Amino acid sequence: MKQPQKQDGKQAGFTLVEVLAALLIFSVAIIGLSRAGTQSVAHTQRLTHKTYASVVADNQLIYARMRSPVIGTKSGREEAGGQTYNWKVETVKTPQAGLLELRVSVSQDEDVFVTRRAWLSEGS
Repeated sequence: MKQPQKQDGKQAGFTLVEVLAALLIFSVAIIGLSRAGTQSVAHTQRLTHKTYASVVADNQLIYARMRSPVIGTKSGREEAGGQTYNWKVETVKTPQAGLLELRVSVSQDEDVFVTRRAWLSEGS
């Protein structure tokens, strides 16, 4: 079989070194893109958890403000978005007379996603 030739008599095409260099560059680019995609999925998953945890925290603040305030800590579990989250509500006195601080934290497997704070009067 006859090789294609240029007009000046030299063979046309790529050398083996050129092909290997192109493959090396392509493989490095693919590895970088796949890592970026994996990180993007993990980041999206974390943001989804934070969003649902925010809903749980807001719910607990609303429940705490609806009840008569009691100094201390209350905890429990709530389901949101098909996941179960642990919440903790701490009610503490502040230096300001008659003012209480509510601290709500929402976690899952020891990973705290959201912390919220609110204040209300002691007579509420």
